[in-house]
Amino acid sequence: MVAAQEKPQGTVKVRYVEEKDREDWVRLWRKFIATYANPHLSGNVEKANFDRFLDPSVKLWSAVAVFTHDSDGSEQVIGFTDFLSHPSTWQVDDKMYLNDLFVDDDFRVGGVGRKLIEFVYAEADKMGTPHVYWNTDHFNHRAQLLYTKMAYVTDKRIYRRHGF
Repeated sequence: MVAAQEKPQGTVKVRYVEEKDREDWVRLWRKFIATYANPHLSGNVEKANFDRFLDPSVKLWSAVAVFTHDSDGSEQVIGFTDFLSHPSTWQVDDKMYLNDLFVDDDFRVGGVGRKLIEFVYAEADKMGTPHVYWNTDHFNHRAQLLYTKMAYVTDKRIYRRHGF
């Protein structure tokens, strides 16, 4: 019988991404893309994304979940969420789209995804855009267990011409 690997002990804080997080964000982004989309996206996409996160004139942000190990105080970026604000023809206030959410495998089912969503909710409230929405694959059951606790599911379908 194989013993279950013990999860590291520590605390998680969520904050806006900083330049120093670029390497960690790219590492997690590549895992995310390999799982949910297209592992062959060009490096130009990840560079453009990260540059936009740091540009205050662009309404596209990223936040990272940082795990601080109890054993030695070291920090590790273990997840991220990317989100954007946009106008809507159905209301005066902008809406917030939670575009990406990813937690490293070793830290899943420990509340990190919830903390990332709560961060987006709090930032959306501060910006006066409390309408937050996102989508997920129909087969992503583990994530849906969390999402149905934090939001309601709609009957909408997504149609696309090209791309993701």
